[in-house]
Amino acid sequence: MCNIAGYVGAEPAAPLLLDLIERQEGLAGGYYTGIATIHEGNMHWRKVVGDCERLREETDAEDLPGSIGLAHSRSNSGGDWRWSHPFIACNDSVAYIANGSRGYYEDRLNTTEAAQALEEQGHIYTAVADQQVGKYPSLSGGRSVHMSDVMAHAIGAELAGGREPEDAIRQAFLDLPAEIVGLYITPDHPEAIFGARYTMPMCVTFDARGAFIASSPTGFDPRPDWWTWVPPFSSVTVRASRLEVSRFDCPEGPLPDDISRADARTGVLEALSDGEGRFVGPLLDAVKHYSSRDELIVRYDPIYEVLYELLHEGSLTQQEERLPGAKEGITAPKFRFFSRFDS
Repeated sequence: MCNIAGYVGAEPAAPLLLDLIERQEGLAGGYYTGIATIHEGNMHWRKVVGDCERLREETDAEDLPGSIGLAHSRSNSGGDWRWSHPFIACNDSVAYIANGSRGYYEDRLNTTEAAQALEEQGHIYTAVADQQVGKYPSLSGGRSVHMSDVMAHAIGAELAGGREPEDAIRQAFLDLPAEIVGLYITPDHPEAIFGARYTMPMCVTFDARGAFIASSPTGFDPRPDWWTWVPPFSSVTVRASRLEVSRFDCPEGPLPDDISRADARTGVLEALSDGEGRFVGPLLDAVKHYSSRDELIVRYDPIYEVLYELLHEGSLTQQEERLPGAKEGITAPKFRFFSRFDS
């Protein structure tokens, strides 16, 4: 999976975004990293293969101008630096980031048709491989394209067709459903970040500096007085001091965040009771059976929230390990969690 970050406010966005993504990247990313900001009507962006530290070292990402932006840290799922988020589409009118996968919708929707249709309309993708990569959409000539690149252009097409910014991402999500969360910014509306989510996590907080968006509350520093999850199957507009949320109908019926935090806490502590420590993936597996659903489960919200609280109260410790990165010679961070009270 991946991690997302967003900021809009009165402060320079880039350093806040890099700190926000760096505090999260060991949860589910650290292999590809990128950032985009808007300043005086222009989009500024930098991307690398590697973690946030590598982005800082190899680019001027921390100095990008503007007080609104997005950052992203991606899992190890192929491609070069062009396959890092954000995806910049439609003549720099959209910068889009996402977390998740097709998941439940993998065999229920032909994304290749949408990708090829947009290309035929004149949209130019940047994350294109000369061969088929995994289950990403196929293009003519045996090529393939990153699905988030397609989504960026789909949002751009909706904007060009006259939709309002939040409506544009909502419609793109309804047309191309997946178990994802996504955010975008546009120079035409530099006062807000627009987003939508199906099952993957997004939380928001505010302080005197502005609004912050993250995959997990562990990204927020200092510890906020207030924060909230954006509900599943919602679209959002996030301004410096205001969050607007609109629900849209899940085709499969209501999708509750139905894993209680008490059950999630029990599952996490039981999984860690042997003293071995666990990454996030096995902890997700330890709690998913508490859901009433077999598919389209809201799994990350309870795990990330419980880890955040257990770390804060001192019941867990978090250690960073370095694993082989997305190319030779580099590594990626991975957070392993340990109970302080294992047997």
